[in-house]
Amino acid sequence: MSLAFYHIAHLVGLLFVFIGFGALLSSDTYRSAMKWHGTGLLISLISGFGMLAKLEIFKAMPAWVIIKLVLWLVLGFLPVLARRRVVAAPVVLVIGVIIGATMGYLGYLKPTF
Repeated sequence: MSLAFYHIAHLVGLLFVFIGFGALLSSDTYRSAMKWHGTGLLISLISGFGMLAKLEIFKAMPAWVIIKLVLWLVLGFLPVLARRRVVAAPVVLVIGVIIGATMGYLGYLKPTF
């Protein structure tokens, strides 16, 4: 598959993640929100590793990739914090947007540390 396919799939996965966040804020159906969120996380993870393999940087595993993986795990855990009322749902959404912007920065600019 082409790099463009992986890129578009990655973005679609991230859209699903944030649709899940929106569903978490707008309704009481936690299960429905988590279906969107989990599906998006899975799509973005698979397509992200596909892009790494296509760019042939999968073996080197630079620091920005490891940071993105850690942020991906945090992004996946945020709805649990909202569900257990540890953090208010709107705050979870803001944190999610900040993490998403950081992940976008790391993915597009690929900084060296």
